[in-house]
Amino acid sequence: MRSTGNPDAQRLRDEQQGGRMVPLEAIRGIAAVIVVVYHGLLGFAPRIIEGGDAPGQVLREFASGLVNGGAAVSMFFVLSGFVLCLPFSRGGGLRRAATAIFKRWPRLAGMTIIACLFAWVLIRISGDTYAVAGHATHAQWLATHGNSPLKAHPAPTWYGALEEGAISVFTLGHVHYDSALWTMRIELFCSIAVFLLAPLMFALRRPAPQLLLLAGAAVLAGTAFPCTYLADFLCGMALALAFKAGRLPRLNGAGAGLLIGVALFSFGFRGSQHFLIYAPVRAVLPAGDTNHYVWDCGAAAVMVAVLGYAPLYRTLSRPWGAWIGILSFPIYVVHEPILLSLGAASFLQGRSLFGRPEGVALAVLVTVVASLACAIPLAWADRRWCAALGRLTQMLVPAGRHKTAAERAG
Repeated sequence: MRSTGNPDAQRLRDEQQGGRMVPLEAIRGIAAVIVVVYHGLLGFAPRIIEGGDAPGQVLREFASGLVNGGAAVSMFFVLSGFVLCLPFSRGGGLRRAATAIFKRWPRLAGMTIIACLFAWVLIRISGDTYAVAGHATHAQWLATHGNSPLKAHPAPTWYGALEEGAISVFTLGHVHYDSALWTMRIELFCSIAVFLLAPLMFALRRPAPQLLLLAGAAVLAGTAFPCTYLADFLCGMALALAFKAGRLPRLNGAGAGLLIGVALFSFGFRGSQHFLIYAPVRAVLPAGDTNHYVWDCGAAAVMVAVLGYAPLYRTLSRPWGAWIGILSFPIYVVHEPILLSLGAASFLQGRSLFGRPEGVALAVLVTVVASLACAIPLAWADRRWCAALGRLTQMLVPAGRHKTAAERAG
């Protein structure tokens, strides 16, 4: 799997100069768009992603693996484990860990507060449009406000949205306003685990004890939600350790293509399927919430392919990759409130004017475009917020002045 090109110099230059590896941020942005499209299909065309045994249904479900929202979330978590672990290779130990932990909650909460308040405004404007659209599409997810029925909770208020975005989405996993934020509690506590483990992992230096410790942590976390998702972050940590030690392979086109094929196979896996090709996978999976273990393999394959194959790395390093990476977090946190309001209204209007397929297409298009439009100012606000956190951290922890741009951004 040797390549005629060597991506190592460019990768290290990206890490040292900008603090961010643009291709990995581009992957995060692509995953965010996949989540938007997945939720659009889940809400307005659920049959596309439903299972079935008839030949046409099997083919349709396998193709829908290309927009598997669960796999995209696993991609987020593996990427987080990688990028949050990597700065510890430059030393700093417990001081760096304490600084990172200090910044992590406010870094995430800045965006979740905005998202919940934004969702509250859209709920006030759109009312139960989502429920009407959900009954029309026979989509339980849409009809129940993204599996978080509003009628099961107190009436939405701006104060409730503020409290949820700032506190309860992290402490209790409440997602009454924006159910896409269910990942934030996992992101916060697994990030803290990474910050505490990373100094020890890099201090060990040898791969055998590193892998033994990572495997032990994954086993101890178990397979019960939400602790099981720690394995995703540990997978990213393992990749970061291998990357810094120079143990990731250099690939040619065939090797990279093989890994991308493995990733697509992994991302096509779902718990509801009965495909014969996935029978061996199903046989070795432990009981519990473990589908994401398969998706972690796909995420790792994607990252190894990007980091090991120079042409792919350069392609994702272009300006579009940088931009979609910057917009990824804002897109993720605002797309669901937009889908449940503007998207639902667009579907109903398009169906009445043109027909059901056109209504579905219009709803998905409006959701994607509106999410991108809202993400641009949110990305600007997020960058300013991260910069302010970086300055505050430098004031409180003077030793932090050596940090890179990525570390200051959290």
